[in-house]
Parts: sequence; structure tokens; C-alpha cells
Amino acid sequence: MEIAAGIIQVILGLLFAFSGGTKVAGMRMQVANFDRYGYPQWFRVFTGVVELVGAAGMVVGLFADEAAIAASALLGVTMIGAAYTDLRKSAPVFVVPPLVLFGLCVAVVILQVAD
Repeated sequence: MEIAAGIIQVILGLLFAFSGGTKVAGMRMQVANFDRYGYPQWFRVFTGVVELVGAAGMVVGLFADEAAIAASALLGVTMIGAAYTDLRKSAPVFVVPPLVLFGLCVAVVILQVAD
């Protein structure tokens, strides 16, 4: 189970590092999305920093289970917010990715606790 948790953590770490990086960097698509969602741009930067911290926590969590659990909780809550936003402002199909990522965060917690 330790290997499965590690693989999921690496995947989540890479995905959230990329996603958070594009938000913090102000990528045009991210700026437009937060405008469309009706959120202020400072919230885009805040969300990006949260995702980058969570990504770092996933990497640290490869060596310290507690970090993986904390990062999973942080990113899981973030994905619940993303799913809520997509339910309100996007086509229903856009709710699937944040829910899948939430599920992966839950899997990391379960695998880490079971280990």
C-alpha cells in the first residue's frame, strides 16, 4: 500500500504544482476563469499558493506520512470548492476532474492511515 500511496502522491504533487503554478503566474486562461467564476484575482493567487503548498506537502509526504495526510486534507477541501464552483458556473462535465482529484486525496489519506 505504501507504493500505491507514493504513486498517487507523486501524481497529485505534479498536477497541483502545475495547476498552482499557472494560477500564481497569472496564465491568461486562469485569469479568465476566475473572472468568469466571479472571484477576485487575489483569490486566484491564493488558490495557486494553496495548491503549491499542497503539492510540496505531497512530496514531503513521501518521507513523512503526516505531511501527506495534511496535504491531502488541504487539497481535498480545495477540490470540494472547485467542484462547487464548477457546479455553479460551468457545464456539469467540468465537475468530474475536481471530484476525481478529491477521490485521490481521500485515497492517499486511507492508504497512509492503513500503513
